[in-house]
Amino acid sequence: MIFMAVTGAAAADCPDRAVSLDHIVWTVPDLETAAADFAARAGVRPAYGGEHTNGTTANFLVALGPCSYLEIVGPKKGVSLDMLGDQAPTYARGTVAGFAFGMRDSDEAAETLKMLGLSVGAPRDGGREKPDGTRLKWRTVNLSGLDFGEGTFAFAIRWLSEPHPAETSPQGVRLRHLILSGKTAAKLDPLVEGASLPILIEKDAAPDIRVVLETPNGPMTIE
Repeated sequence: MIFMAVTGAAAADCPDRAVSLDHIVWTVPDLETAAADFAARAGVRPAYGGEHTNGTTANFLVALGPCSYLEIVGPKKGVSLDMLGDQAPTYARGTVAGFAFGMRDSDEAAETLKMLGLSVGAPRDGGREKPDGTRLKWRTVNLSGLDFGEGTFAFAIRWLSEPHPAETSPQGVRLRHLILSGKTAAKLDPLVEGASLPILIEKDAAPDIRVVLETPNGPMTIE
């Protein structure tokens, strides 16, 4: 059975603390194939989210809870991997490439993240048009000082439009753990413990990012 129900999550209520886990980014070489494979494995069909403003990638989304979701990102139709430039190897591997913290307030979140020893980039506003014509708007800051392997990244996001993407994404999947491995992951321990985030830290393991999901078809791991 494939589940497609949606629930409510206002962007203004996400997150309910200074910093939360907003979404996880899974980069794939073939977007349509990855979305179909996810549906078969999980029993929940991701929804097409639209094209990015870079002109080369698009995404599918599935909610992981009221204020979090999984973003499956790959080349849009008509775009080959070699057109992705330096990012091509990351997409070719089909890997969990990164994640985004949610920010309730940009300044407050920046101070929290800096206290962890992270470098916080300048705020940048962005957005994209959804298939139904509505527009998503956000503000992001890049984070440096973390190493989870080649091609991986972390950033923080504040949503400037309603609703939060988790509201309009298919339901039925829950995040058990985002597993962050590597020495630099230890920097996040105070945040993970203080905010009770669904993140496991493996500081003595090789740099890596993995996700363990609870789905209607049972536990599912994405690496």
